[in-house]
Amino acid sequence: MTLSKRESSPEAPTHPHGVNEFVRVTKAIGDPLRAQIVQSLAEDAFGVLELCEIFEMAQPAMSHHLKILSEAGLVSRRKEGTTVFYQRMAYPEHALVPSLYDELDQVELDASISARLGAIHERRSQRSRDFFANNADAFEQQSELICSPDIYRETVLELVQHAHPLRRRSALEVGPGTGTMLTDLAQDFAKVTAMDTAEEVIASIAEEVTHDNVNLVMQDFLKTDTRECYDLILAAMVVHHFPSPARFFKQARQLLHKSGLVIIAELCAHDQEWVQDACGDLWLGFREEQIQNWAQRAGLEIRDQQFLAQRNGFRVQVMSMAAQD
Repeated sequence: MTLSKRESSPEAPTHPHGVNEFVRVTKAIGDPLRAQIVQSLAEDAFGVLELCEIFEMAQPAMSHHLKILSEAGLVSRRKEGTTVFYQRMAYPEHALVPSLYDELDQVELDASISARLGAIHERRSQRSRDFFANNADAFEQQSELICSPDIYRETVLELVQHAHPLRRRSALEVGPGTGTMLTDLAQDFAKVTAMDTAEEVIASIAEEVTHDNVNLVMQDFLKTDTRECYDLILAAMVVHHFPSPARFFKQARQLLHKSGLVIIAELCAHDQEWVQDACGDLWLGFREEQIQNWAQRAGLEIRDQQFLAQRNGFRVQVMSMAAQD
């Protein structure tokens, strides 16, 4: 398998400086509605129409507020196919904007706004569940065109084998697919849990994986009891199916033992929209800095990162991360 050298992230934006910049930033976030918009973007990205739904506002008015926030450097735009999503701008530590974010996050978001945020997340989740319930066979065929487990399997196993210190008592694979990696994990860990929300996926794996130390669980990862912790959490080609990728990393950190490891294999950002219908993808891959930002905010530190050879127009990134000291 051919590995490339680690790619560098684009330079982080510089923090606002000077009186004019300070006034522009504070004036933009000083409006109650715009402050709530920034609050709602704390852990997720939303399209304009989703934000219109959350704030019960017409699109021209929402676009006006987003323009002000964007020009002040408080939110950024990212394109997912034909849809533009807005998210908080990432800045280096100790800059003005992150300090404003931190203060704002201490304020409780309006209950009605929180409820509409939750409704959008649930709708995204339901879309993903419906796809896997109705397209289990087709999904396996289509995913082979994008990235079969053979593409990242060797790299993931190398990260696990060379991780030190790493206790090998318990491992969790989120979204195990066809169960390819479970056999490998079962040979290296005393107890392995495979977790998925789709009954069809769990039933299919049960026919193929017969190891006594593998436990199959039909459960929403984001709703898993955090009193159960794991030495390894693996998510391969899974995070792009999550309604909120940021919440995946936050939950993974809560379920991780102090000396544990989180490993993800994910698509790099791409523009092939057909995967949303063919494979049920909610997101068109991720940029390196997006994952770094989500991980850091969740209390995870990236230990290793490798980019695998491109195939069929897709490139895969494999990352290992541990709890920050």
